[in-house]
Amino acid sequence: MRGKRIQVRQKIQIFVCLFFFTFDLKPFSIAMAQVIEQNDIDEIPAAEIPPFLGLTQQQSSLLVALYKESDPEFAKQVPTALPVAAQQLAAEYAKRNSIGNKLKRANEKFGKEYELFETAQQQAMERLSKTQDMNVDKAAEGLDLSKESTQIMDLLLGSFLYGGVRNSNAEEKRELMSPLASPNFEGAKAFLEQALGLGFSMAAVQIGSLYVQEDKIAAGKNMKEGEDAKQLAFEWYKKAADLNNPMALHKLGFFYESGYGCTKNVQAAIEAYERAYEEGYPDSAHNLGLIHQGLVPASVPFKDIKKAMKYFESAKQWGYAPSANALGRMYLLMSKNAEMAKEAGDPGSDTEEYIVTGIDFMEYAADNGDADAMLMLGLIFGSKDYGLYDMDKAQNYMELALVRGETEAFTYLVRILRAKMAARVALENENLEKFEKLSVEDKQKLIRQLAKEAAPEKVRHRQCSNTHCTKVEEKTGDFKKCGKCQRVSYCSRECQKEHWKAGHKAVCSEPPK
Repeated sequence: MRGKRIQVRQKIQIFVCLFFFTFDLKPFSIAMAQVIEQNDIDEIPAAEIPPFLGLTQQQSSLLVALYKESDPEFAKQVPTALPVAAQQLAAEYAKRNSIGNKLKRANEKFGKEYELFETAQQQAMERLSKTQDMNVDKAAEGLDLSKESTQIMDLLLGSFLYGGVRNSNAEEKRELMSPLASPNFEGAKAFLEQALGLGFSMAAVQIGSLYVQEDKIAAGKNMKEGEDAKQLAFEWYKKAADLNNPMALHKLGFFYESGYGCTKNVQAAIEAYERAYEEGYPDSAHNLGLIHQGLVPASVPFKDIKKAMKYFESAKQWGYAPSANALGRMYLLMSKNAEMAKEAGDPGSDTEEYIVTGIDFMEYAADNGDADAMLMLGLIFGSKDYGLYDMDKAQNYMELALVRGETEAFTYLVRILRAKMAARVALENENLEKFEKLSVEDKQKLIRQLAKEAAPEKVRHRQCSNTHCTKVEEKTGDFKKCGKCQRVSYCSRECQKEHWKAGHKAVCSEPPK
């Protein structure tokens, strides 16, 4: 397979070393002497284990306790090393998926506009920082902000400087943090409108984004009577889309698809996405692929698996990891669904080829930072569904997924660590003396076999699978398993619903028969 299977410990060290952290790179040991129970976290002082990676105090403590049994030195650094790695991986992913990179295939005009826009933002901050008491008027000295000005850079600087002013009570009321709450909003907006009149499409994108922020932050509380933030956002993005700006075209497609500020219209969304796609915008190619998969009622009339794959493949070639993940999912589905494979034009020759190709695509997505692909690979290698059972790889991908912010991975990672520990206990109880005489390869083979027998789906469900719930069973079988996948269990219907919305929906599948 083409995927470069980089262990999470190795990736973490690359970034953590930048912050003066060092730790051993040896693979996680699986020579664990006993299975950690929930109560063992009490042995670790809570003050020493601060919550990390979006986990609760109890979850963070449990994870450290589990690692403490396999690698005590690494366990000490988990609460600090993993968050640092998370920040660096997130920054790497953001850089790879920056707007500047997405505009590289478009008309050079739009790339230059975006560069000028970013430069103006940076210069505005620099100008303001050089003044005493952050004086906006002094920072704007020398700029041509007259109504006759044709200096686009000056107009952008003026909009950033004056539009950035906030009410002194902004920290007390959330709605005052909205850009529309600025006492200079109308003036800042006027500078952008002037730039738009000079053909600068990014000005309309910026105004549209300000109204989107107003909707998200203040729910329209700063709008004038009779005005609607969503509708104005739509109108301003459409102005930029009419100038063929790829960012605006993509946003317009999203608005039509979701009915944001307009009447929902999937056909209009497709047309907007296709125009952005023609400019090489990967997000639009991806969304076109999703629509043509026909996964939701509104997109069923447009279902065309061949088209979906074409768009996903284009986006993947443009470096868009989520599309590689989508392709991987499709190939894995085709390995089990002959009808879907037929709709796609039978791109594979047999079941094994579909699986290998699907895993290749998903590994590419994971290597390029897609958290969902990491989670799915962890589930695949941690089950027998596709004949690729490998607990070490399952653990590796679950760790990466957790570091990338996929908290769904926590539950599965804990079960994998416990399964490995159970395997070690079984080895010791069976015949440790004979085990120690085995070759390294035979040891690993035997451990994997025993871990397989203690796989996540066979481990007792002790804690509610809802990531944010800490309830445990009083006796085995108290919690109800997911009726579909049978791999997770819940203390209540409410927890099941919350977990489903939080991401279990994307990974839930029927167990193999």
